Formats: sequence, C-alpha cells, structure tokens
Amino acid sequence: MKRHLSIAALALAASAMAAEPPLVLITTTDTPPYSYRDEATGEIVGLEIDIARAAAAKLGRELEIRKAKFPELLPMVSAGKADMAASGITITEGRLQAVDFTVPYAVEGGMFLYRTGEPMPTMIRAERLRVATMDASTYDFYLSTHGIDPIRYDSYPRALADLKARRLDAVFFDSCAVKLLAEEDPELSASRLETRENFGIALGKGNTRLKAALDEAIAARRGQ
Repeated sequence: MKRHLSIAALALAASAMAAEPPLVLITTTDTPPYSYRDEATGEIVGLEIDIARAAAAKLGRELEIRKAKFPELLPMVSAGKADMAASGITITEGRLQAVDFTVPYAVEGGMFLYRTGEPMPTMIRAERLRVATMDASTYDFYLSTHGIDPIRYDSYPRALADLKARRLDAVFFDSCAVKLLAEEDPELSASRLETRENFGIALGKGNTRLKAALDEAIAARRGQ
C-alpha cells in the first residue's frame, strides 16, 4: 500500500510540475553578449539566456522569452507581468526598492562608441556633442550628473543607426557591446573611458526559489 501511495504521490507531483506555467523572461534582445538575437538562426541567445534556462530547468519549468523596451523591463517585473528581466541591467540601491537582483554575473560599464577618424569623446567634450544613451538606464543618470543632456532612446539598434547616419556624434552604452562593434566595424571606435558597474538579472521581490536557482546557475558558470 505504501508503495502504491508513493508512486501516486510522485505522479501527482510530476503532473503539478507539468501544469506550472513557463517562467517569463523579458529582454531587449540587443545587448550582446548577454542577450541578443542570433542573425543566423533568429534565436535569442546570450549569457543571460543561458543562466535563465539553467535556473528554469532546475525548477522544472519551461522558459518563455519576450521582448520589451528597456524602460519597461523593471516596471513589468515589479508589477508581476514577468518573472525576470535581463538586458545588461545595473544593480542599484534605488532599483532594489522595486525588484530583487541575482548576485552579479558580470562587472561591466559604459563606454562611448563613435565614428572612426573623429575626435574621441570625453566627458568634457561630450557636453558639446549629440550623445545618445538608453532611456531610464544608469548611463542616462551618469551622463546627466556630468553635465551632459543625452538623447534618450528605447532601442540600441536605432541609436546605432543614427550614429552611422551622422545624426548622432556618439552613443554611450555597455562597454562589452561597444568593444564588439568596434572590433567588427572599422567605421566605429570605442573610447578609453569605461565606468564599472555590477550587472544582474532582476526578479520579483521575495521570489527566493527563483533567486536561489539563478544564483546557483551564475555560480556554476563562474566555476567552468
């Protein structure tokens, strides 16, 4: 009888797990190498995606990835419209009032991307330049505190297109992405300036099971 009860209990637990809805991750899909769309396959890939998939697998859940604009990410998680947000998001004390964060998966920062052959932007020179950054980002705050009124975008590819079309003089964005673009495109260059910030995956307040699974996935990657 105990054996039959045990099998029945296991079957019931498996059925409940299968019935759980997917974990929802929202991202801008334009922050390589953390979260971006692979041009060859159309699949959303990157370090953040790998971490989220590993955490979902540990919890026995599917992962659903949805695209959103950067200013929408944290409000959607805070409102319970998504379980996680990942797009090179800096961990700050202010943001921790609305959402929780994983342990940092990267120490990253901001850097100017500009057209090769033109003067390298500095904070002093940038006061006279048309500089773009992501709306509601920590880079927006950083530039503003240095006397620069940036042009705010909700899409990094749009800012990049305007830079190449000479409607902008520079874009201030994740240094890892800026360096990759500068390596791939000889028409673009990366500045020497680089800020240093902790990047983490945002999740709803009090979701300790998901945070533990994400933190474990991050720790596992560090041990590779």
